[in-house]
Amino acid sequence: MIDKPDNDLIKAFTGLEGGCVACGSTCGVLTGGALGFGMAYEADIDENGISAQKRILARVGKYIKWFEKTYGTARCRERTCSDFYTVWGQLKYFLTFYRLSGCFRHIHGAMRYLYLNQSEAPFKKTAAKNQETPLHCAQTVLQGIRKKIGSGNKRLEKLSFVFDGGVGLSGGLCGALAGAITGINLVLGISVRDNSYWQTIKGFGIGHVNLLIDRPFGTREPFAAGRRVVEKFKETAGALECKDVTGKIFNGWDDFQGYIRDADRCHELMGYTVEQAVHVIQQIDASGKP
Repeated sequence: MIDKPDNDLIKAFTGLEGGCVACGSTCGVLTGGALGFGMAYEADIDENGISAQKRILARVGKYIKWFEKTYGTARCRERTCSDFYTVWGQLKYFLTFYRLSGCFRHIHGAMRYLYLNQSEAPFKKTAAKNQETPLHCAQTVLQGIRKKIGSGNKRLEKLSFVFDGGVGLSGGLCGALAGAITGINLVLGISVRDNSYWQTIKGFGIGHVNLLIDRPFGTREPFAAGRRVVEKFKETAGALECKDVTGKIFNGWDDFQGYIRDADRCHELMGYTVEQAVHVIQQIDASGKP
C-alpha cells in the first residue's frame, strides 16, 4: 500500500496476531489493515488533523464491515474455531489444513480490498475548525508506557486512533489493550524485517508454546508477556472487546468522543493497562524472563 516500510511498526504489530496475542479477538488482518489505512493517509492526518482522522476511522469501519460480510466474522476465535491457549486448540488449527489455508485466503482478499481502496482519491482539504483535542484509548496507553519506560514510537501513537471503539468503532478489541500489547512488542516483539525466515518461525513457535505453559521458554519473549496482560485485562474488565466493556457500539466519531471523555471505567482501564505493560517490560529487563 505504501512505499515507506516501518520496521518498528511491524514489530509492534506482531503482538496482534491471532486476535491479540492469539486470544481470539479482532483478527490481525483487520488490526493490521487499520494501521495500513492510517499509514496510507498519514500526510492527510498531518495536514488536516481531526477531520482526516474522522474520515480514516470511517474507512476502517467500512473495511471491517466488508470483512464481516465476506468472511462471516471479524473475530479470530469465531473464524478458526480454535482456542490457542489450549494444546487441542493449537493442534486443531495447525494440523487442520482448511483452517490455516482459510486464513491465507482471508489475508489475500483483505490485501486486495486494501489495495483497491487505498487507491481511491485522497481526502479533500478541509477548513480548520476549533475542535477539542480528542481522546484515543490506545494512544493514551502508548504515551503512558513511553513516559514511564523512556522509549516508544510517536508515529505509532499518532496512528493508533484507528483502534478507537474497538477498531474502527466496530466494538472489537479494546483500544487500551491494543495499545498495551503494541507497546510491549515495540520493546520485546519479533523483528520480522531483521530476522531470517527461520528465526521468525522459531520465534512464533516458541511464543505459541509459551501460551500453554506457566514457565515460559526464552528470554524477552513477547507472547508470554502479552498473555499475562491479556489475562489480567480480561479478569479486570470482564471482557476483551469494546462493546462488552462499554455496553455500546458507537455511532461515529462524535458519539465515541462524547462517551470516552466521561467514562471513568475506561479511564481506569487505560491506567491499569499502562501499569501492566510497564510491569512486564521492567520485569523482563530485570530478570530476562517474563
